[in-house]
Amino acid sequence: MAFRSIIAIADPVERAWVAHDLLWNDHPERGRLRAVRGLAIREAISRGVATGDIAERLHVRVDDLAWMSDAATAFE
Repeated sequence: MAFRSIIAIADPVERAWVAHDLLWNDHPERGRLRAVRGLAIREAISRGVATGDIAERLHVRVDDLAWMSDAATAFE
């Protein structure tokens, strides 16, 4: 999937999931995908999405969301 297509996904939880999934498939822009995932997680939380729902969609623990969203700091 092209990077532009990923960042065009309107739903932040879906965007985070796509970026997260592609990280496990040796995508050529892994650093940028980590940032996109982190920003999407932050956006979803700011929109009121429960952290448990985000974690469930990504198949991670709620505690993992903190370090995942930290990857976005480099791009702010």
